[in-house]
Amino acid sequence: MWERARREFEGALDAAVGDRERAQAAEGAAEAAWWLDDDARVSERYEQAYRAYRAAGDLVGAARSAAWLGNGALQLRGEDAVAQDWFRRAGRLLEGAPRGRERALLTLFEGMAARQRGDGETAIERAEEVVSAARGLGSSDLEVQGMALSGVARVDRGDVGEGMRLLDEAAAVALAGQTHEVGAVWMPGCYLVQGCVQARDWERAAQWSGRVMDLCRRLDLGSPFARCRTHYGTALLWQGRWPEAEEELTGAVRALSGIRPLFAAEARAQLGELRRRQGRRTEAGELFRAARTTPDGRLGLAELCLDEGDAGGAFDHARALLDGLPAQASLERCRALELLARAGARRSAGVPESEHARLLDAARELGGLAGMVGTDAVHASALWAAGLMRLRVLQESTGTEHAVATLRRATLLFERAGDAYNAARVRLDLAEALTARDRPGTAEEEAAAARETLVRLGGVTDARRAVRLLARVRHDRASALTTRQREILALVALGMTNKEIARRLALSEHTVKRHIANILVRLGLPSRTAAVAHASRAGLL
Repeated sequence: MWERARREFEGALDAAVGDRERAQAAEGAAEAAWWLDDDARVSERYEQAYRAYRAAGDLVGAARSAAWLGNGALQLRGEDAVAQDWFRRAGRLLEGAPRGRERALLTLFEGMAARQRGDGETAIERAEEVVSAARGLGSSDLEVQGMALSGVARVDRGDVGEGMRLLDEAAAVALAGQTHEVGAVWMPGCYLVQGCVQARDWERAAQWSGRVMDLCRRLDLGSPFARCRTHYGTALLWQGRWPEAEEELTGAVRALSGIRPLFAAEARAQLGELRRRQGRRTEAGELFRAARTTPDGRLGLAELCLDEGDAGGAFDHARALLDGLPAQASLERCRALELLARAGARRSAGVPESEHARLLDAARELGGLAGMVGTDAVHASALWAAGLMRLRVLQESTGTEHAVATLRRATLLFERAGDAYNAARVRLDLAEALTARDRPGTAEEEAAAARETLVRLGGVTDARRAVRLLARVRHDRASALTTRQREILALVALGMTNKEIARRLALSEHTVKRHIANILVRLGLPSRTAAVAHASRAGLL
């Protein structure tokens, strides 16, 4: 579709007579080249259109071309200074002109640029100006793009409720065929899936992603389709659908490499996270290092450190990332705060007292953000951090039960959010806490449940941790029994009653009953049947 359009516009450009015809043909060829990822031709043809419109005395047309040149410099090459220069030129050309569509388009691009450099407030202001202007102009295309920009910028700063409402509305209008331009159809859907991923709203992501992907295929979009594959693959990864995530993310990396380095880095970071979970550490490290310009790439390097037992390295990575993130980048801070808390908890004995306050502040900030964001996954993340702070940093002996309850709640919320992987990781921390507090029966249940989930998902690294923990818990429980208690447990396993055991061992029935009660207490189990089942699994029989 786009290749055919380009051929026709290029033919029209060759046959053009006069500056106006030349400008219009060059502008059409530039738009086709945009969707074909031919960046060099995008710049060449928009510059040609800019000059021809100027020569024809069409300052509005020249301003429109200048605005697109600025947007291209920013979106295609990440050149903010070049983009701002073109935006200023467009603004000067529109001075004195009626406030029309070109002014609203320029404002939209300025808002997108503000968001890209982390200035969410300006992005929202510009987006609202676009929506207001679009309604006055009767332009549904500009209106939904303004709504989408306002929505995703609000999600960025943690105002998820209002942000997602705007994104839902904009995407619904665009996907229902109530817009005309390709960008006005694609942008709301793309921003909506981005917002879902940022807020970790996996249920909403699942509902919308398929429709957005179908749209991108139908419109024959190039790198925009690949970028949507990154977001879709990320949602699949966190939902535990790893084979599907692998297909989308490897496809995105392949498509974006060489043509969109900024977007390719995003895809590599997510593919690196999949490889890390799969236990393919060398590949994961290479991908994370190639994506270290992105927050997710740096978080991935920190997670690798934790996997390898280097809690200090993970702590340093997370701290450096947080120091570079502005306070208003709420959702980007959430995962970094969680990781800082987890890394600090792992190395709590080696964290100086001066850092304890920072860890507690991180847990509190994450709790506050969870209340603002409101999704189950972010609430679970905050509870995970809070539980570990109580157990390993504050080491509150009187607050153990509260900490254990907090971790249980985190597990349930992760499961409700559809994030089975992190639910299993919390279970492992919970099992370790229960083991340290002499509750081996419950610890074994949690570790076994985590192992089952991780094996099913293919989470090799964490599954190994679960296996090691389970073996340790069972060994500790076996070591807790005396020789006589093991002997009695073996007879219970044969189905013998207390009276029969007493006769066999020449003990009183009361003594046998007391031994069995002590066995259940030491193993942390509720019944003879449970004790026999445990003894069989642990090789005691």
